[in-house]
Amino acid sequence: MLPLNPLAPVTDYQSMLNRIFWFTTASALAAVWLLRMYVPAADALLAKVDAAWTVDSKNLSTTAGYLLPALAIGIGFRVFRIHAKVSDWLGIRECFDLDVILADMAEQLNIDLAQFDRTLLRRVRHGLMRKAFYPFVSGSQAPIDQQLILQALDAWSWFWVGVEATLVFALAAFGLIAFNVHAVGFQILGGVIAFTVIGLPAIRNQCRRFAIAQVRAILEDPARAAIAYHAFAEAYGAAQKYGIDERRRAA
Repeated sequence: MLPLNPLAPVTDYQSMLNRIFWFTTASALAAVWLLRMYVPAADALLAKVDAAWTVDSKNLSTTAGYLLPALAIGIGFRVFRIHAKVSDWLGIRECFDLDVILADMAEQLNIDLAQFDRTLLRRVRHGLMRKAFYPFVSGSQAPIDQQLILQALDAWSWFWVGVEATLVFALAAFGLIAFNVHAVGFQILGGVIAFTVIGLPAIRNQCRRFAIAQVRAILEDPARAAIAYHAFAEAYGAAQKYGIDERRRAA
């Protein structure tokens, strides 16, 4: 059953997805409200839903013409993992892995990442993360401090909440502008841009801080450090082989 408390502690990947879902749904509810308030055509369309599905509870009247579209958007974002797709399109997680986690790990292990071509490093990134990082930060039996893992999950959950909310409000802003509600549309778009420039980087810095703390915790154990070092050595060999194969194909 899906937990109803979006502020419940994030304890695993599933609970992180639950938090993202509820906040995306709340953002969509606000977006639907804005569209209905300023776009008569949208209000007329959704008023038909109101007439058939109105839910009244004491003094609070919540109409389906607001809730159902918001839930549909939230479910759609959840089913299609929109935050993950945005991450792939923009290279958010890839850049974080390369520039934060693997870069700090290499620095602590005295490995010069300059020996990797950036393109080749992207190619071996998943293998490196699977061998040198994920085994030590996944599951309830992870060898490093569980609190570090939960803090990182919590920070990432808020980052992805911000990403999906930004997308929802950006779409609402463009919708308002398309229907000639320029003043409100551009105000919302300005807020979206401001949050994208200031808010999301601030949350990402929190993610960075916890990721570096995880890397240091992993490498403080000599056996784990040896595993990580060996993973980099294997990745370098794989990258070299890939580079040779590419040059042969180009010749």
